[in-house]
Amino acid sequence: MKKNVFIYLFFIFNTAFVIGFNGNFKGRNYNIEIQQEILSNDTLIKIQNHLKLADQYKNNGQYAFAYEHLWDALLLAKQTDDFKELTTINDELGVLYGIYGRNNMAIYHKKQALFYAKKYSVFNKKALNNLTKAYYNLAVQHRKAKQYDSSLVYLDSSLFVYKTTLQYRKENPFFLAEKGNVLLHQNNIDEAENYLLKAKTIFENYKVEKNYSIVLYAFLGDLYFKKNDYSNALNFYNLSLQKIENLKAHTDLKPDVLKKASEVLKKQGYLNDAYEYLNASAKISDSLFSVRNKSNNQLFELRNKYQETIDKKQAHITKQQRIIEKKSLLQSRLLAVIALALLSTAIVIIGFYHNNKVKKLAYERQKQAIQNKHEKEKLNINLENKQKELTVSALQLIEKDKKVNHLLDIIKQKAPDIYKKTKEDVIKENTNMWERFNVRFTEVNTNFYKTLREKHPNLTPTEQKHCALIKLKFDSKEMATLLNISINSVHISRHRIRKKIGLNRDDNLTDYIADI
Repeated sequence: MKKNVFIYLFFIFNTAFVIGFNGNFKGRNYNIEIQQEILSNDTLIKIQNHLKLADQYKNNGQYAFAYEHLWDALLLAKQTDDFKELTTINDELGVLYGIYGRNNMAIYHKKQALFYAKKYSVFNKKALNNLTKAYYNLAVQHRKAKQYDSSLVYLDSSLFVYKTTLQYRKENPFFLAEKGNVLLHQNNIDEAENYLLKAKTIFENYKVEKNYSIVLYAFLGDLYFKKNDYSNALNFYNLSLQKIENLKAHTDLKPDVLKKASEVLKKQGYLNDAYEYLNASAKISDSLFSVRNKSNNQLFELRNKYQETIDKKQAHITKQQRIIEKKSLLQSRLLAVIALALLSTAIVIIGFYHNNKVKKLAYERQKQAIQNKHEKEKLNINLENKQKELTVSALQLIEKDKKVNHLLDIIKQKAPDIYKKTKEDVIKENTNMWERFNVRFTEVNTNFYKTLREKHPNLTPTEQKHCALIKLKFDSKEMATLLNISINSVHISRHRIRKKIGLNRDDNLTDYIADI
């Protein structure tokens, strides 16, 4: 047990070192260089240097300072929408919240890390490694929160993404170790041992990720503790503690491993040694995690400071949004009023223009109608005058024809030898006279014959002439004289015309012809 006491004294010394630590660790000059680089104008360099310092402070147990740099990095990364850095920052914040047992906040930030990792992988297919880690880290956090089923789900998702990358090997020690630990918590001890020992073999053969050996040895200690193999359990717990001191990593695990080692010693009956381990665990826990500790009290102050900054920015943004919304509303209303005014003006102008146009058109139509009426009246008067002239001319011809016939009768009695030739000349002259009359009639009634033929194409030319005389309102006797036919022939002709036109007995032929 002297060896155990020696280890205990070593831990007590190291605990005192941590409690008295005020930031003056070995890499001070390196930190000064990083602090100077943070002043750079390059946002990405600032973010990366904040992350470096946060990692150093975390590994040395100064979580408040680690938080401070992570919050600063988060603010910068959100300004630039740097998905890669936002993934890393949220993952580290999840780790710190997990250290303090605030599992809900830890899981929240791990999920945020997964959210940004997914976004980053959309734009950069080579970033699937980040997505694998995000799923894996979320699985770890669910396991720490004792949500083992959720842990296995995210672990399987991580393995699925991992298998799609070029880095895929048949067995990955990280997945094996984590799955073995979850199975151990679910009391699948034999299966858990198989996974954990496989992981140990890969780590030791390939010398990968030395820091993770701290976690793996702690898992193996838990395995053998459950198997009641206290010798192996204590051996792996001590290996884990040695790695923590040598590698200066995973210092948050130290109090838990010491406490578990104390339980092993208690089971073995070494009560004094168990007390020493437990006491060392308590002192380190107080130095690292107590919210009453002067250094780590800053954690909550910084969280509040960050939240206040976010709240102030959000309040400012909300205020600006309200101002913008108010201005937009006023602009919308103003535009609506202007649009309504323009629309009303346009309607008035269009209405005025339309009314004027309608009035003008009405006036023009009225004017044209009056003009047309006057023209029509004028034409009707002119036509009527010509009709009268034509009628008078026809009557004169009829009268002349009567006198000629009287003279022919005298010639027939007094000079029978010239009667025949004279009568032929008179008949010839009458024919010419009718042709001239017909020409004059056509000039006066330009479309009469055309319309008559269109309506009644079955009328003969002689019947058409009779219709022309009927239009001039000649009676049968006058028509007989003018046409040099008998009155009976005129009656027969009128009867035929009525029949061809299709008039009833009550219809007046003279009125019908007059309307053509």
